[in-house]
Amino acid sequence: MPRKQPTDHAAALEKAFARWDDIRENGCDDPFWPDGVNMNLCRNHVIYHRMQLEETPTLFGFPEIYNRPVPPEVDPKYVARADEIRAAARASLEAYRADPDYQFILTRHDEIPPKARDKMLVGYAMNTVIGLENAIAKDVLVSMRRHGQPDSALKTFKNCAGQMRDFFSGGMDSVAGPALDEPEDEGFNEELDEDFDEDPEQEFSGMTMKM
Repeated sequence: MPRKQPTDHAAALEKAFARWDDIRENGCDDPFWPDGVNMNLCRNHVIYHRMQLEETPTLFGFPEIYNRPVPPEVDPKYVARADEIRAAARASLEAYRADPDYQFILTRHDEIPPKARDKMLVGYAMNTVIGLENAIAKDVLVSMRRHGQPDSALKTFKNCAGQMRDFFSGGMDSVAGPALDEPEDEGFNEELDEDFDEDPEQEFSGMTMKM
């Protein structure tokens, strides 16, 4: 069995600092947690790799990156580029509401039997818009960030509306086949449902960080 290579803690420390800097400036794509939570996790990694370097000193001393101060702990609720996220979410919501396929779903969904609606993912399509409306109203940036680009949702609307039109043309047999492909972000709307009840000022500081 190959021998496991020892961790290069200097390189890992460089990587942790770089990741912290990048999240601070650009944010991340974590669908569930604000950037501040991930920044503090990187901070924990910095502390860990510094400690490992201190426990294994060399004749050459510590690497240069060791001299960089540990990043400060930040507000767990911090989200980078907040204004950009808000603007993109509002633009996506406008695109959703104006989309002809979404308008078709909105006005005709009650004419589809419940089981057929489930197969067509009608609820998913409608909850996408409802979820974004709630996220904007409550200023839940993590949820709004999921809607940076409207293309995925618009594709869902198109597929859903297409199956509804097939139903109206051919009846139940036309939707008896396999359901639509599941959305790329499975569980997306389940999490949005949780966001509806979240206080956007909730505390994240109680999380237990693992390295």
